[in-house]
Amino acid sequence: MSIDMPDFTPRLVKVSKHRYRIKFLEDGYPGKKLNGEVVPHPIYGIYVIRDYLFQYKRTNEEKFYKAAVMVADAAINRMKPFKQTLVFWYKENSPFNSHSKDYYSALTQAYYTAVFAEMYEVTNDPKYKQAARQVYQSLKVPVAEGGVYHHSSKGPSIQEYPMAPNGYVLNGWFTALSSVKKYAETFKDPDANQFWRANLNTIIELLPLYDSPHLANSRYTLNGMATIKARFAKTDIELQQVKLHVPDEGSYTFSMAPGYTNYDHIIVDKSTAVIGDKIFTKNHNLLLKTLLSRYSLPKENELHLKLRSPRNTTMELFIVTPVYSPTPKMRKNTQHLLKTVKIKKGLNDIVVKMDWEGLEDVGQATTFKRFGSKWHNVYHFIHINRLQEFYEITGDERLLTYMNKWKNYVKQWPQIPLYNGLENEPY
Repeated sequence: MSIDMPDFTPRLVKVSKHRYRIKFLEDGYPGKKLNGEVVPHPIYGIYVIRDYLFQYKRTNEEKFYKAAVMVADAAINRMKPFKQTLVFWYKENSPFNSHSKDYYSALTQAYYTAVFAEMYEVTNDPKYKQAARQVYQSLKVPVAEGGVYHHSSKGPSIQEYPMAPNGYVLNGWFTALSSVKKYAETFKDPDANQFWRANLNTIIELLPLYDSPHLANSRYTLNGMATIKARFAKTDIELQQVKLHVPDEGSYTFSMAPGYTNYDHIIVDKSTAVIGDKIFTKNHNLLLKTLLSRYSLPKENELHLKLRSPRNTTMELFIVTPVYSPTPKMRKNTQHLLKTVKIKKGLNDIVVKMDWEGLEDVGQATTFKRFGSKWHNVYHFIHINRLQEFYEITGDERLLTYMNKWKNYVKQWPQIPLYNGLENEPY
């Protein structure tokens, strides 16, 4: 059941029509209409509260005030306590969760810190101040404990959504820090101020890794999906262990878990034979799904294999990675030989370094989304806007360098065939 609420601003009406399809549930919380049902989306509350607060401040009409309060209260009531914080979970069975577990998002949480702080300023109701502080604290729960905080070798970061290796999703990370900054300013919170500044320093250190000059673009994430194919000469072998190692970041063990997602490290079961508690290749072939990371550049990601072979043989390793496409309709893959490895009879511990040549598109560049009949790049412009925002605050020249460089890329798009028919302005 959907309830009636005040009209949105023309911009949110337009975005809702083209992408969000916002409807309201009985408690006033917004969701997306899917297959005739309104499904609550954790981030939609933020969009709607901000819209109603904007209209209330502009018109002073009570209906917008009451609507903002109703949605904010519904959002708080839908959050759950977690390690003395407050969290809006993306549930595993939700259509908005493409992972195999419940998780919460640093971006969504950070948005709520800022919007609850704004609700407190407008209403002077202490429940919003308390909620804002509890939600902010959720950003400091480590990933290892089910949270979003990841302390990398280059400094602290927060996850928009779970990936291993950490994804370092730039637009979500940047935007989360902008929200934490607003929260810190509202409540004069020195801890939150230090938190966003420390995270920003990590982003600045990583900025060169997000640059994609061969595409005149910036990267959405430092991770990239890959398929690895192994072909063994005239024999099948026993797999004892398979790992991906990302230098300075971590090691990730492959499993045969069913129902895997694009963010898992998987031994594809159809390429194996399980005999007792042992796993063997099938028909002399092996198929692996993994998630590589640019974080280690210039060091290579490494594939670690512990194998037992009944005879001397050879293994050819091929890697398949997506070729960048600005829209979903143009996507394809590329494959090349990684290495041919000699396998001896008995136990083999093999380390294969994956040369970055040929993997330029690992770490997906920003893509274009369809709004009505047009395709717009959302995230590249968010990157530029956040670079400008934080440059104006910090004066760090590295932010200015990439802001200007990425602005210049946009000017090149009309001359690049890859972007033909796509918009070169923000939506």
